[in-house]
Amino acid sequence: MEYKIQTLVFPTESKHRQCRELFYREDEGYLNPDNATLTLGCGQTVDFNTYLNACSYRKWAEYTCAGVLKLYLDIEGECSIRFTGYSRELGSVCRRDYECINKNEPGRTIIKYQFPENNEQMNGFELSAKDKCIIYGGYYTVECDEAEINDINLSIATTTCKKEDFIKKNVQLIKDEIINKGEEISQHLFIHVVDNGRTLSEEDIVGEHVYLHPNSNAGGAGGFARGMIESLHQEPEATHVLLMDDDVLILPESLRRTYHLLKLMKDEYKDAFISGAMLYYEEPYRQHEDIGTVTPECFFMPLKPQFDHREIENNLANEDVFLRQPNEYAGWWYCCIPVPMIKKNGLPLPMFIRCDDMEYSLRCHARILTMNGIAIWHMGFVRKYNAAFDKYQQCRNLLIDKASSDIMKDVDVETFVHRSFRMQMLKYNYDAAELVVRGFEDYIKGPDFLKEDRGEQIVKENVKLNDKLIPLSEFKDVYIPNVFDCWFDPPRTFVNKWLLRLTYNGHYLVPECLLKKEPVLVSFDHNYQPEKMTLRKNHLEVNPFNQTGKMLTIDKKRFKEVMKRYKKARRYYKKNKAEIIQQYRNEKATLTSEAFWRAYLKI
Repeated sequence: MEYKIQTLVFPTESKHRQCRELFYREDEGYLNPDNATLTLGCGQTVDFNTYLNACSYRKWAEYTCAGVLKLYLDIEGECSIRFTGYSRELGSVCRRDYECINKNEPGRTIIKYQFPENNEQMNGFELSAKDKCIIYGGYYTVECDEAEINDINLSIATTTCKKEDFIKKNVQLIKDEIINKGEEISQHLFIHVVDNGRTLSEEDIVGEHVYLHPNSNAGGAGGFARGMIESLHQEPEATHVLLMDDDVLILPESLRRTYHLLKLMKDEYKDAFISGAMLYYEEPYRQHEDIGTVTPECFFMPLKPQFDHREIENNLANEDVFLRQPNEYAGWWYCCIPVPMIKKNGLPLPMFIRCDDMEYSLRCHARILTMNGIAIWHMGFVRKYNAAFDKYQQCRNLLIDKASSDIMKDVDVETFVHRSFRMQMLKYNYDAAELVVRGFEDYIKGPDFLKEDRGEQIVKENVKLNDKLIPLSEFKDVYIPNVFDCWFDPPRTFVNKWLLRLTYNGHYLVPECLLKKEPVLVSFDHNYQPEKMTLRKNHLEVNPFNQTGKMLTIDKKRFKEVMKRYKKARRYYKKNKAEIIQQYRNEKATLTSEAFWRAYLKI
């Protein structure tokens, strides 16, 4: 039988038009946003071998029972259509021209083409207009055995907290483009909106297959745990749960392709996670990550480069098989998880926010699949830096992750936490350093601390220590040649390296009167500029994206207070390390059970 796997999509959203080359390249033509048709003039050419509209045939053939590939095009006007395939070999783009068809009739018709047997990474087509030509749409199908098609019920679990505009728009888009369209997927797609802020009404959200769940504000972990629970108990029971952020720009076609991939999935891949790529909302053609990994130094890194998907070389490179890493994870901005994996491995740990998705992938030993065209757009994390989350939550949760499961054996979390603390102290950002200390103190309290629903209260307290940045225009006595210099640091000199270490950047041995008074620019985020910070009295912390900053000044009294707390916590941890880790290990099954989460969320 023939089974439809992909539909051509056009950039009808204003943000999509900023990255048109992800949809089609070369001439722009006239795109009618009302009916999603593309009109070309005589001599204009468009290329649909792109990130979103080429068929990633090699992956379809590898992951699924997909056989012969066909393409159907709905076209009016005279044109020539060239069917092509692309692969990347030894770093070079290799093109294969299959056939060129001339359409010499001006009327509207369906062009059907069967691709020859091939193993190309991408298959697609180019179209050249001989006169006025209108492309109404198209789709790819594959031949498959009906007996091999899986029964799938895909549940979307999305967590929101006081982001009404985002979530209402996304839910309505899925209703309009999928659920209300009467396609096969319409009866097998369900949405569970978990409202941690309790600000949504049923009129805003609820509809056929769309449910609203007011929830205790237990952060992303609690929201996604609730979404998993509701998916497990819906009628009909979900076979897969797609965890998706609320503050994203979605493409309904990505949901369709995820569903079709699951329908045709081979048995050997049925326990795999499908990870949708995160594309930058600010630079919508650039990929942030589709699979992440944690390095031995405890840094979160994309497995692949940040590809510019306007280029076909990068589309192909993204589909290459990359070397597997020991600590790969799928981000919960778009992560599809088979229900049997949830039943086997439990629900998330109650960590409120940060590192919950990474821990879950590693706990499940997840095999992660990706494919061009399955993606969302999300604001980049650098611009969303929040010390209350990125210092307290991240440091605390990484320690909990490693302690509670037999994961990240090669990752030195303790050194990462120590360096996070030390970096902020050297930077004179004592509030951020205290957030690291708070996280460490709460970690050594053991798993019983996690059993109490206090995540929202902790966040409210920690947010008070976030930097309050003000417009740079208010720093009238400071010369600021280029705000982006905040990330630049000259090569370290031997003398300054040891002065920084021996004096803890002026906190020991050096009188304040000997410190250089002229401030230097330092970054507002995780970056570290030791050479230019050395023995300065003031550091101007800068966020170049919104032209704001804060003056950080050495304060030896505050330094002693924070350092004393940190050393006390470290001494306790060294003495009781084995016992603390064993406590987390013993309680993991309880903390990830449905019974625990039902009580925790008061369901």
